[in-house]
Amino acid sequence: MLSAVRTISAGGKAIRKTPILVPSFSSKAFENVRDMLRFAEELITNEVLVSAYDIHYNKVPATLRFPSLVFLDSGGYEASVDQDLSDVKPVRRAPQPWTTKMHSAVIARWNFSTPTVLVSYDHPKRRKPVQEQIEMAKRLFSRYPQAASTLLFKPRSHREQYVDIDEVIQHRHELSSFSILGFTEKELGPSLLKRMTAIAKVRRALQDVNLDLPIHVFGSLDTISTPLYFLSGADIFDGLTWLRYAFREGNTIYKYHHGALSKGINVDDYKLNGQTWNDNYYYILKMQDDMGRFITTHDYSAFRWHTLFLKESFESLQSELGGA
Repeated sequence: MLSAVRTISAGGKAIRKTPILVPSFSSKAFENVRDMLRFAEELITNEVLVSAYDIHYNKVPATLRFPSLVFLDSGGYEASVDQDLSDVKPVRRAPQPWTTKMHSAVIARWNFSTPTVLVSYDHPKRRKPVQEQIEMAKRLFSRYPQAASTLLFKPRSHREQYVDIDEVIQHRHELSSFSILGFTEKELGPSLLKRMTAIAKVRRALQDVNLDLPIHVFGSLDTISTPLYFLSGADIFDGLTWLRYAFREGNTIYKYHHGALSKGINVDDYKLNGQTWNDNYYYILKMQDDMGRFITTHDYSAFRWHTLFLKESFESLQSELGGA
């Protein structure tokens, strides 16, 4: 099995065990992101992900006290016109400037009293080979040994749509100083199976050198892809889907349909956002528990929904890897 309990460490200390499903917040998807965080204060006590870009532009507070762990994202998503796989409409906003200096300034004034995972700088306009991505991330993280560190791999150039997984694997001996390895979901491949295969190849390559680093798939928090990537060897999952849709009985559906099914057809639409976010958050916690049970039992019945689909999908992955 590729899935396992793994450890996030910072400053030589273990700060969290995986698997982890992380609710995300971003001004790119929601202009009222600050209000949404106020709502989250009454709901969330575990991990959250926010963007350094949003902190710089005062869309998100520079100090968050309610989470147990903060993933401080690089800001590349907000600073680009790119979309993630769960976006429901084209991005029509012009992003504001975002530079290495701005990113570093946000980290420099960040309150590390809340345990924090930093994410390496992701420039939306300039791409670099994997070796340079590694070196830049090491220089950044060396200044903050009190934080956990995520090296977020990106395609080498704008001519390439996907991360070169083979090149990442070639550099696996240079990755031990990082806490986590990160990939954006849509940059792993053109299909679910291709993305699962990319994750599994990285996991196997790490196992070959006895490196048990968690893998974080950015933008992949939903009821179908999350368990599939987990079975492939990934450990940490975040995304905005929990705010856009509703999680219900193993499916990700239109939130107003979830409202109708759970509350009745006479509930006003404006009341459904908070109720759906609340329901989704507790659904996320249950999914996380399902993953933990699967690691213990290796029994697909640990998953409440889509048991046969998940088993058959993993078998397809094994077949793909066998032919690689």
